[in-house]
Amino acid sequence: AALKIRPYLKRLLETNPDYSMTLGGTVKSVTDVYATLVSHIANVYKDVMQYGFIDQDAHPDEYQLYNNPNQVIDGPCYVFLVHGKGPAVGGFGEMQATDISALSNNVDILNNNAQNIKCFTNEVLATVVDGFVQNDARGAIMQFYNALDEVYIGMVETAGQYTYTGNANLDAQIMVGKALSQTLLGDNVLQTSTNSVGLPLVDWAEGNNPSFTPNFRCNGDSMHHVVKGSIMIRVEDCQGFHIRGNTIDDVEILSKGPVELCADFHKGASFLDGSDRMLADLRGISVAAVSAYDDSLSTGNDASSISHNTITNLYSQSANLIAGVDIQGFSEGVDIENNYVNLDANVGVVSDDKWVGLRIRQSASAIFVKKNNNFVQGEIQEDRRKLPEYHPRPAGETEWPNNGCPYGH
Repeated sequence: AALKIRPYLKRLLETNPDYSMTLGGTVKSVTDVYATLVSHIANVYKDVMQYGFIDQDAHPDEYQLYNNPNQVIDGPCYVFLVHGKGPAVGGFGEMQATDISALSNNVDILNNNAQNIKCFTNEVLATVVDGFVQNDARGAIMQFYNALDEVYIGMVETAGQYTYTGNANLDAQIMVGKALSQTLLGDNVLQTSTNSVGLPLVDWAEGNNPSFTPNFRCNGDSMHHVVKGSIMIRVEDCQGFHIRGNTIDDVEILSKGPVELCADFHKGASFLDGSDRMLADLRGISVAAVSAYDDSLSTGNDASSISHNTITNLYSQSANLIAGVDIQGFSEGVDIENNYVNLDANVGVVSDDKWVGLRIRQSASAIFVKKNNNFVQGEIQEDRRKLPEYHPRPAGETEWPNNGCPYGH
C-alpha cells in the first residue's frame, strides 16, 4: 500500500504544495505526510536489505505496520494456476463460462516436483462505509485492524467510541482520497477510478464524525481478493486437461485462524457458504468448473485426468480443510487414477477431521475414480445437489466493478 499510494501523494504535492488537513487531531501538510511515507519506505528497505527484518528498536512505527514475522510472501501459494479469461481473484468456480473462447483448454501439467514450501496468507478486515469497502486509488484496503496480532491499528477504541490516530499509510490514503473527491489531482495517467474512500470516513479522521463505528467485511486479503487458502496445483474454468506424474511434498501453511470481528463476508466468496473462511486451508490439487476435452464425457481419451501424482506431508495447524485432491463446482468428465495421497503419516481415515485424500463436491458429476488410487486419509463424495436454472459465474457476486479486481480490464 505504501509503495502504491506514493505516486498519488507525490502528484498532490506537485500540484497543490500547500494542501493540508487535520488527521488524528493534528493539522498535517501534504509535505509532512509525503515525507513520513517515503521515510517509512526507505527505512524498511534498508533494514530488510541489511538484517533480513525490520529493526523494531530503531523503527517501531515501521515495525508495527510492515513486520512480516514469517518472512515469507503474504498471499496464497500456487505452484501452477490455470484459469479462464479474467483474473482469478474471486471464489472457486462453480460453472464454466458459456463463452467457449473464455475457457482455458488442452492443459498439461506433467512430471513436476514441488517440495519444501512455506506459505502465509493474512486476512485483511475491510472497513465498509455506506455499503462500500474502503480502498485507496490503487485498490489497497484501508487497514484498521491487524488480524495477525489482533489489535486495532490507526485508531483506538474507548468505551465503544473509536478515535482516529492514523499512521503513515492511512494518512496518505485518506489525504489522497479527500483530494480526489475535490478533483485536485487533475488530469494525469494515474488510475483513480477504484478509489472508494468515503466522506464519512474522511470526516471521522478529521475529528468531525465522533459517532463513526467501523464495520468489517471478512474473507479478503490486502486487495480484497477472496481468501481461498493455498493450492499447489489449481485448474479452473478449463475444458480438457491432464495433471499427471507430479510430486507435491512437505508443504506448510503458517496462517493463523480467522478472527471474529465480521459484520459480513466478501460477496465473491464461496457460493456454497459465504462465511467459509479458508485462510489456512491447503489443497494439493484443486480443479473447479472443469470438463472433458469434448461433450462425450467418456472414460477414454476424451476425459480429463488426474493421474499418477504423489501428494505427501501437507501441514496447516489452523486449517479447516487439508485435501489431497479436491473436485469442486460443476465439474464433469474427469478420470482419477493411480494417485498416492498421504497427507500426514500420523493421521488415518477419520470421518470428522480436516484431512481428506479425495473430496468430490456435490455439484460434480461423471468423476471416475479408479480403484488403483491410494488415498490414505480416505475419500468424501458429497450428496449431489441439483443446480438452479440460473447459476452465477465462477466468482459469484463480486464487489469490484471490473469483475472481481480493480485491474481486471
